[in-house]
Amino acid sequence: MTSPEPVLEIVLPPSSPSSSLGAVEVELRLLDGAYAHLRIHEPPAVARLVASLANEGQPSPVLVVRREAGRYALIDGYDQVEALVRLGRDTVMVLVLGLSEPEALSYCYRMQGRARRSALEEGWLVAELVEQGQTLGQLGVVLGRSVSWVSRRLGLARGLPDKAAEAVRRGTVPAHGAMKSLLPLARANKAHCERLCERLGQTRVSSRQLEALYAAWRAGEASLRERIIESPMLFLKAKEAVTAVQPAGMAGELVRELEAARAALLRAGDAVVRAWSIDLTVVSEVVVERALGRCTEAYEALLGHLEEPNAG
Repeated sequence: MTSPEPVLEIVLPPSSPSSSLGAVEVELRLLDGAYAHLRIHEPPAVARLVASLANEGQPSPVLVVRREAGRYALIDGYDQVEALVRLGRDTVMVLVLGLSEPEALSYCYRMQGRARRSALEEGWLVAELVEQGQTLGQLGVVLGRSVSWVSRRLGLARGLPDKAAEAVRRGTVPAHGAMKSLLPLARANKAHCERLCERLGQTRVSSRQLEALYAAWRAGEASLRERIIESPMLFLKAKEAVTAVQPAGMAGELVRELEAARAALLRAGDAVVRAWSIDLTVVSEVVVERALGRCTEAYEALLGHLEEPNAG
């Protein structure tokens, strides 16, 4: 077995750009996908890359850090590597960063910015760096964020059960839907959140479908909650069938308005939960209390309108 060829190693200062630096070719088998769990797998993006790489070649090198025995930790470029594997390629162009693995992870985040990552992916990055020994204060500096931001992202990563996080990583559950519906479900009943993700399996669901499941779970009794968790797709199909049959005339209009009001209140409840997780004092602010008072007045007025015909 021949030893791998020498690879150019580039030492990057924290703020140095990498666009003008050279790259070299290494065998794909020498890459370790040690940080695949920090990113969401996006099959459509990989499919587009397969077509692009087949026609135009690799547009930019993937970023790696040298490991022992001639191997490399893949830091960024997982979609490109998967696309190359699908095309049957044996090699990949890499840029070897002369940094430690934690430093390289932080460097890539600063270079890419938040546009390319969801809040959950940011949370997974923070959790990984904490596991590698960095404090929240250190992470605030290296990621260019406040300590409060780092703490909130870590809370997101740790608040989502492993099975739910895995569903997000493989792309069957959208990150936004996980934060909006699975995270509050896990806080209320972690076992139900895990079972729901198990029952969904490889079925891809939308944020709207997750929201419908969580809203019905919140409003339901214990027996209904069990049915929702045990057969989520069956519940969604039944709900769609019922929704398709809308009452006509004034009754239909009234039902639609009431359902819209109910959905708005559920969204407000989720917003309150998110606010509590970020700032314990925000709910007691004067502007929030006034808005809550107006909601209460509107609800009481609605009840009054419903009682007036009977009273007359």
